[in-house]
Amino acid sequence: MLLKYRESQKKAASLLPTSSDVMPFLPPSDRPKAHSPVNISRRFTSLEVLPAPEPEKRNVIGQQKHTVEIRSGGVIAFRVPLYQKMLVGGISGVIGLSTVFPIDLIKTRLQISDVGLSSVCRDVFAKHGISGFYRGLGATAIMVFPEKACKLGVNDYLRDVFCNYDRNKETVVQQVMAGALTGVIQVAVTNPMEIMKIRLQTAESATVSPLQALRELGWKGLYNGSGVTLLRDVPYNVIFFLSYIEIKRALTSPEGEVSRARILGSGVTAGMLAAFFGTPMDVVKSRIQMRNSPYTNGAIDCAKRLYAEGGYGMFFRGAFPRMAVQGPLYGIALLFFELQSQYLSS
Repeated sequence: MLLKYRESQKKAASLLPTSSDVMPFLPPSDRPKAHSPVNISRRFTSLEVLPAPEPEKRNVIGQQKHTVEIRSGGVIAFRVPLYQKMLVGGISGVIGLSTVFPIDLIKTRLQISDVGLSSVCRDVFAKHGISGFYRGLGATAIMVFPEKACKLGVNDYLRDVFCNYDRNKETVVQQVMAGALTGVIQVAVTNPMEIMKIRLQTAESATVSPLQALRELGWKGLYNGSGVTLLRDVPYNVIFFLSYIEIKRALTSPEGEVSRARILGSGVTAGMLAAFFGTPMDVVKSRIQMRNSPYTNGAIDCAKRLYAEGGYGMFFRGAFPRMAVQGPLYGIALLFFELQSQYLSS
């Protein structure tokens, strides 16, 4: 037994480099003197098996900072950074907005006036022509970018954080928490943009600029109606994201595949449901934030006065145009968001 062990040691040592092998590659200052031979093999007298390395977390897709974690069972979890999720969300939102902006303008005017759909359309066309239906699109797109970045990007990130990047173990409570917290963050970031959009869309003159609207509001006025906006957006986000997740899951095949048409349909349906149930608070918010608003005593007083003016029907003015805006907008936005997210994680 001892003899076999010594033979295996000699055989292993014979495979290792000697001093004569490595000498040409050493700098002159590091070469040993002729009278002091170096036995390189002495450094490798024993061989040992190293433990298996930890699961590697590495960057993928060129220089993009995506970490890949190999989980138990071979499941790969991609961690897309928050800033990229927000960037994708913002771009997706602008694409969706551009397709439905005329309907959104009509919806806003319906909610702040006492006339019907045809009258609103005729009034806009008579005063401003076809371009009147796109008034404020550029400024609104700039405002929508951070809003959709928060709604889509932040929500997706929070869902990852709450479920520890394992969507298979995600609970409904975690989805509700992500949606509600997204709503709070969204209001803090986007209430100034929302009130600016309403002021631009309801201005009588086509020459009113965002700077003029800002001067009229003042910095403090940018958060006018933020309380009612919070009451609108938190329930809206919870309804919207829960509906989208469940509808998309129901349309997903047993193999885990879902078509683009089904993603679009899931987004449209979820957007329309959330828009319908969020319309009452949206009407109150629009009345408070409109130019020269007579509703200056808060959301409760505004709601009481609206009910006295027209009953429950007043709270659903513009509900169907709002559904027609929010449904396609979020359907298109979520489709592009999913596609871009899949590309970044592929």
